[in-house]
Amino acid sequence: MSKPWAGRAASYALRRVKVVGRARSLPCVICEGAIDYALEYPDPMSCSVQHVVSRSVGPELTWVPSNWSPAHLFCNQSAGDGLSSPFDLGVTSG
Repeated sequence: MSKPWAGRAASYALRRVKVVGRARSLPCVICEGAIDYALEYPDPMSCSVQHVVSRSVGPELTWVPSNWSPAHLFCNQSAGDGLSSPFDLGVTSG
C-alpha cells in the first residue's frame, strides 16, 4: 500500500508538475485547456497533479513522477477516479 497523497511529498509533486508544465506549456490532461501556472489553490483553474494511472488502479505508481500530469483543479476534482490514459478524458484521480 502506498502512503497517502498528502504532506511534503504531495507538495513536492505539485511543484514539480508546475515547473515541468510551465516550461513545456502543457495543457490540462483532462480538458486539454490552457493552465495558468501562476494561479494558486484553491482557484479552480489552478494546476493540480493528475495521476495518469489512477491511484486506485496502480497505487504503486502514486509517487512515480512519470505518472503525474498537470490538470486544472476543477477538472481533477470533478472527474472522479480511474484515468488510465491521458486520452481517457473526464476520469481522474486526486
